[in-house]
Amino acid sequence: MSEREKRLYRFGPFSLDAAERRLLRDGDPVSLAPKVFDTLLALIEDSGRLVAKNDLMSRLWPDSFVEEGSLARNISDLRKALGESAGEASYIETVPKAGYRFVGGVTMVGQDSTLIVQRRTKSRVVVEEEISGDPLIRSIAVLPFKPLAAGDSDDYLGIGVADALITRLSKLRRIRVRPTSAIARYSGVSPDPVAVGRELGVESVLEGNIQRAGDRIRVTVQLVNVEDGAALWAEKMDEKFTDIFAVEDSISEQVARALMLEVTADEHKLLRKRYTDNIDAYQLYLKGRYHWNRRSTEQLRTGAECFRQAIDLDPSYASAYAGLSDSYTLLVIREALPPEEGFKKAKAAAEMALQIDESLGEAQASLAHAMLHNWEWAGAQNGFKRAIELNPNYPSAHHWYSEYLMATGKLDLALAEIEWARELDPLSLIINAHRGDVLFFARRYEESAAQYKKVLELDSNFFLAQISLARAHAQLGNYEQAVVEYDRARSLLPDSLEGSWMLGLLYATWGKQREARAILDGLIEQSKNRYVSPCGIAMICAALGDDNEAFRWLEKAFEVHDGEVFNLKVEPRLDSLRADARYKDLLSRIGLVS
Repeated sequence: MSEREKRLYRFGPFSLDAAERRLLRDGDPVSLAPKVFDTLLALIEDSGRLVAKNDLMSRLWPDSFVEEGSLARNISDLRKALGESAGEASYIETVPKAGYRFVGGVTMVGQDSTLIVQRRTKSRVVVEEEISGDPLIRSIAVLPFKPLAAGDSDDYLGIGVADALITRLSKLRRIRVRPTSAIARYSGVSPDPVAVGRELGVESVLEGNIQRAGDRIRVTVQLVNVEDGAALWAEKMDEKFTDIFAVEDSISEQVARALMLEVTADEHKLLRKRYTDNIDAYQLYLKGRYHWNRRSTEQLRTGAECFRQAIDLDPSYASAYAGLSDSYTLLVIREALPPEEGFKKAKAAAEMALQIDESLGEAQASLAHAMLHNWEWAGAQNGFKRAIELNPNYPSAHHWYSEYLMATGKLDLALAEIEWARELDPLSLIINAHRGDVLFFARRYEESAAQYKKVLELDSNFFLAQISLARAHAQLGNYEQAVVEYDRARSLLPDSLEGSWMLGLLYATWGKQREARAILDGLIEQSKNRYVSPCGIAMICAALGDDNEAFRWLEKAFEVHDGEVFNLKVEPRLDSLRADARYKDLLSRIGLVS
């Protein structure tokens, strides 16, 4: 690592770690989008000196053409994060028509805690930095290992071993690892690793073949440099299947060595950490993750059953409990479990995982996510912060923390946090769709619609983006286009009632009361036999001007922990009720004091 990357910068109550890419305020993490962090680092490195706009833009976007407005927005977001908009100390000076200058006193400390620079001021720089030119690779994607035999019944091993390696390598703070959700789409195909690396925006790709023959497992693996396609490291292994743990140990350690990563003693232990020694339980866990990553309702049920069987074989298998928690959460989202039952089970499974291993960041994020939907706001916030501290490379932790920030009205921070998630998993449909959600609840409907369209360019069959695009058009008053988008959404998922109540809300807002009431009556009748979002029904009633009926359904939503409820603080479609004392009382009981 270069001397430059070892520096820790301190100013006011803040500390910035260049290597970890973290900004702390009095020890608590401050969420910054990647480019906003880069802006701060660039200004601090030249603190006391004027940094011209063109020079700063060249450093931030070396290979892209961007407008000056992008830089201005970065500066604005940065000032908000540093508290300048709240009247706190000013750190960034704008020099009209020229650029920016960091004017806060900066103390710079090396990793060995030796003081390097006491203070920089406007007038002079005390010490110049030494910059190393070591060509270190900082990002990697691990592709699903390809089974050598077509139709192999052990297909799950390919994605399973990749998932295990991703989990191990994610423990290294000096490298960014694309998550399993980002690479699952390459399962069952033979993609060009260089092309995949460029698509995923990483500098290296790990690929391999895997074959199980009797009681043995044969693995061929290579690490490829995306820049020139050269193999950085390659190896063949032939071991007993019961030694698959040793194979994974060897691969993860040799990848770290090939990438010239400085691995601490604690990180070395994490690379070799095993969550079970029971090979049968491990196979069930791999199968569980294989099915979970496919995300359909039936696959999620199958995955949950695999995790339960793994736990039966090894009751101390923390990762299996975390997988079970994630399965319950997604089954609720798929409307396959009632919210109250599903999130209760998700929370219990995550808590068990943490009782076994409190350092498992994924389980911490799963628990925080369940607590969020259970309206345990303080616990959820602390849990997400802890999850990110334990595993900053886990995109779901950043995604779900963004959900928390959005629900509690911290929309600027929510947007910054989802940008971190997108940096880690740039092609994730759900993460990119959530960025549209944040923009929607921030009342930035045009930008929200544009974001959903980008998601649909990645996958035109993604229901959540399609129905959210319809929602954005409805808020813009583009009613006819919204109907078209709702029809598309309902064709993708005919059994979902979300499209029905949203269409009813659209008609009510549009002034088509007859159509709206027909849909409303149908939903109320269906709610007698299946789960229909009470909050959705309440929105239709509110749009029809029936406030009392709307509050009656909101009370039902409160009783059953309807998934729509935790956005009530920022929900624009209930603005007509916001001034009513009953709405404020409801927010207070949920814990979202307005």
